[in-house]
Amino acid sequence: MLLREAADGSFLAISQPMHALVSGQMARAWGAPGFAPVAPFEDVATACAQHDVAWMAWEAAPTLDASTGLPHMFRTVGASRHAPMWAEGVQRALASWGPWVALLVSRHGSLIYGSYADRHQLDRADAEAADRYLAEQAVVQQDLAAQTGAAPAQIEAASALVAVTDALSLAVCGGVQTIGGVGTAPLADGGRVKLALRESEGVLAIAPWPFRLPDVTLHWHARRFEAGTRWTDEAAMRADLAAAPQHLVTARLVAG
Repeated sequence: MLLREAADGSFLAISQPMHALVSGQMARAWGAPGFAPVAPFEDVATACAQHDVAWMAWEAAPTLDASTGLPHMFRTVGASRHAPMWAEGVQRALASWGPWVALLVSRHGSLIYGSYADRHQLDRADAEAADRYLAEQAVVQQDLAAQTGAAPAQIEAASALVAVTDALSLAVCGGVQTIGGVGTAPLADGGRVKLALRESEGVLAIAPWPFRLPDVTLHWHARRFEAGTRWTDEAAMRADLAAAPQHLVTARLVAG
């Protein structure tokens, strides 16, 4: 879950699968000259939109962070909890959408557990869970890659697109200040380029511009809570989240 505070102290709660849906919207608009095309289009766009399939069950029953009185944000949940979820998500992706989507979901999990040890390895159990995911999914990924029949360069480009749209979506939904960077976007010649972001009043300027459209408008839903809302009881928090009306949010991407 992402939590974004507004100027008046109210905040929006955005589920992980909802944030991923925004990634999928970006993937479907991707493809400025010089940037790697989305191929195979439907599979890669679906992987972007469903890369957080592992979090669906957790988002239906989120846990309470007693230190804040709010739901745990995804960064404060350790790998001992979500690495098994992620492995299950890979299997769900395979059963639902096939080997391409499952491969990209699996590789995105490996990127997370291999790159952000300080975030997900909060204690020994988390470190062991992350290491177990990396070892087991390496075997899974080899099999899934063989099923796709794709060249390694194509898989690398598709994986990079999932990663960069994930980071851009986190910046849009949670705010630029909440991310450490967006990594690099894949180029058509096999290279990578770092994207620079600037955010102002619901508009995110990006340079260089990676989309085939002159500007991109994104839509998603969040649950809005008044300033000062806090919980001490997990069941009450879950009930309030379930009952909260959905608030439509939009953001616009422009060339920076």
